[in-house]
Amino acid sequence: MSKRRRPGAGRRVAEQRFWGTAAEPPESIESIRPSSDPAAVVRSLGPPPLAIDAAVVERHLTAVYEEAVRAATALAAANGLLAGEEEGEDSD
Repeated sequence: MSKRRRPGAGRRVAEQRFWGTAAEPPESIESIRPSSDPAAVVRSLGPPPLAIDAAVVERHLTAVYEEAVRAATALAAANGLLAGEEEGEDSD
């Protein structure tokens, strides 16, 4: 007689090998301070190498980065990770 395996056991092992084991959360979580200039990354790369007007492309990329900062700030605030005003001022 052949030995029967539980269905899904191989899948669980494969997922564990791929994802690894769950790590313990850190004891202290640092507060998050939103960027005051999300477009700095776009400007630091220089003009975009696209066929259309570089100013238009930079304006659109800046809008995308600003929206990403707004979303990240909202997520941080919803989870109590947003730095307070007094924390954000001394590290500028």
